[in-house]
Order: sequence, then structure tokens, then C-alpha cells
Amino acid sequence: MFSFQFCRRLPVVALAAPLLLTACGASVPSTMKIGVAEPLSGPSAARGQDIVNGMMLAAKELNAAGFKVAGKQVTIEIVPVDDKADPETARKVAQSLVDQHVVAVVGDLSSDITEATIPIYRNGNVPQLFTSSATDLMKAGEGNTFRLIANDTLQAQAIVGYLNESLKSQSVAVISEDSTFGRPIARDVLAGLQKLNKTVKLNEAASNKQTDFAAYVAKLKAAPPDVLIAVLRDQQLLPLFEQLRAAQLSKLPVIATGSAKTDKLLQASPDVSTLYVTSSIVDPVDSPQGHAFLQKFGDAYKSQPVWAAHYGYDAVYILADVVGHAQSTDPKAMRQLLRTLDTNAPVNSNLRFDESGEQRYAAITIYQRAPGQWLARMRSDKW
Repeated sequence: MFSFQFCRRLPVVALAAPLLLTACGASVPSTMKIGVAEPLSGPSAARGQDIVNGMMLAAKELNAAGFKVAGKQVTIEIVPVDDKADPETARKVAQSLVDQHVVAVVGDLSSDITEATIPIYRNGNVPQLFTSSATDLMKAGEGNTFRLIANDTLQAQAIVGYLNESLKSQSVAVISEDSTFGRPIARDVLAGLQKLNKTVKLNEAASNKQTDFAAYVAKLKAAPPDVLIAVLRDQQLLPLFEQLRAAQLSKLPVIATGSAKTDKLLQASPDVSTLYVTSSIVDPVDSPQGHAFLQKFGDAYKSQPVWAAHYGYDAVYILADVVGHAQSTDPKAMRQLLRTLDTNAPVNSNLRFDESGEQRYAAITIYQRAPGQWLARMRSDKW
């Protein structure tokens, strides 16, 4: 039986003790709703549904185990909504979750969409956990946001460190999405390149709808760099790579960011021969606990995760742990404990939030595309 009765254990979390004393004995709902706002339609639907599936699996397990708070049986209900990867839609569904009195929300996927919803959850007093990586998002959250993965500052450092130390590249070209996702990471990459005295032959931004890169590719062909850094999503990388091949630039090594580590890109025609991808998440196959999760996930959905289902899964366990310790769903108590509690994350056992809501032990993995698989080259939190 999965039961939380922790008032007598308050000294374990000294910083939160005064807060928990006021929370003990507070009303506990019979049903604890956890919202999840992800793209469930459109190009990113598979990744969004992946997180929903992980959360549903965790809720089913906790409910079957007899989840209790302060001795009271509590049913965990996952409330999914489709943000359609559209800011206006995302704002509307975010407000709908606030109105349904969810205790917390996991969402959104893309940084530009998360940027649109942060004020709604903050003003609605609903703690927000997300897998978006743009570093600047935390400032807007004002203490209400908690990132489940590594941020783009570390991802940018990994890109620069890998091209310098492993690829020994001296000249670089950059293309980035002109958005909350692309601008900050491109900025940090360029700053890192400048410190290392690398030559930036070309640096351009692209709309997130752009698929015609002919003019950019022509400039690359006129002055080929040692490596191309592409801060774009997979639906843009595919046409870019086709155009690179057509321009006889298929041997140009490319470093892309975490949004490119998808099955779509893995299974696509290898228009560029060397593709590296940085990843802000830990693949479940890279941890002992991950293998058990993959087995359970496969049994439940007859398929394997496509991205971050294990982070959605862990998020539900973390929130259940927090509510159990607080013995209430009070948002203030939950936020305090999210920052201080050594929470239960069954797959990613080292998921811990610091005072700002960032991961305490974040690291970046560098993968290389190979036939049918992403090969892990190195992982580090020190780049």
C-alpha cells in the first residue's frame, strides 16, 4: 500500500518544517487532479502524448497501491489538455486547468508555449513543472516554475565544449529559430565561441515556419565551415538537410539540439552523414531503473517511449510525495517542498530542484546518429 503519513517526520526537512506544521491536518481532497498541457495534435503530438502516457502510468500505479494522504484514500486523476503548440490555445487550456483546480500542472513542451502559460499558472497559484529548456523561463515564473530537465545554458556549453574538445573545429556556422527556444541558446553558443576565438562564418535566425533554406545553404557552400550548429526543430532540419545534400554539403558535420532527437529524424534519409544531438534528458536505457520502466511502459502501451515519458512518470511520483509530506495540496507548501525535499523519482532518481526551480544535478548527453539508433558519445555536467 502506498501511504503517506509524515507529520511525525517533519525534522527530515528542516527548512520546510514551519510550513508543514501549518499544513498538517489541512483538508485533503478525495481526488487529486494533476493537469498536463502538451501538444496532442500536430507535428509534436507524439512527444506530447509520450509525457501524458508516462503520467497516466504513474497515476494508475499509485492508485492501485492505495495512495493515502494523512490516512485518507486519495485518487490521482490526470487531466490532459491539447495546447496544439499554439500560444493562444495554450493560454486557454491553461486557464481551463486553473479553473478545474488542479493541484499542479506538467507543461508545456516548447519554450515559446511555456512562456505564454507561465503567467496564467502563476496567477492561478498552480505550481508548474515543465520539460521546456529555455533558461530565461525561470525568471518569469517568480518561484512557481520547476524544470524537470537541464536548461539551455548548459546545452549551449555542451555544444561549444564538444565542437572544441572532440571535433577540434575552428570555423562554425550557426542557424537558429527566432523564438524563445532559439534565441537564448544561440546567444550563449555565440558567446562561448567568442571566448574560444572560433571563427563564426555565418550566423542567421529563421522563422519557426521556415522550410526553404536555399539562400542560407548557398552562403554555406560559398564559405564552408568546419561544423554547422542548427538550433531548429526536426520538421525544419529535415528540409535543411535535403538542401544541404543537394548542394553537395552532406559531409558537413551538424550539431543540433535536444528537440532534434526524435524518431522522425532518426529514421529519415541520411542527407547529412554526421549528425550530433545534445540532449537535456537522461535516456531511460542509461539507468538501471529505466529498464524496469521501459518494461512497464511497453506492457501498458505496446510500444516504447519516444522522448520523455519517464519524466512525466517521475513528475507524478514527485507531486504525490510532496503532497504526502505536506499532508495537503496547499500550493505554498508544495512549492516549498519541491525546492527542499529529497523526493521520490523512481526512474530519474537524481531529480532534485534547487531554490530557483532548476535541476540540481543537470547534465547534457551528446548523441550521434547511427543506423537505427542514437549512440551516446559522452555525458557531463561540466562543459
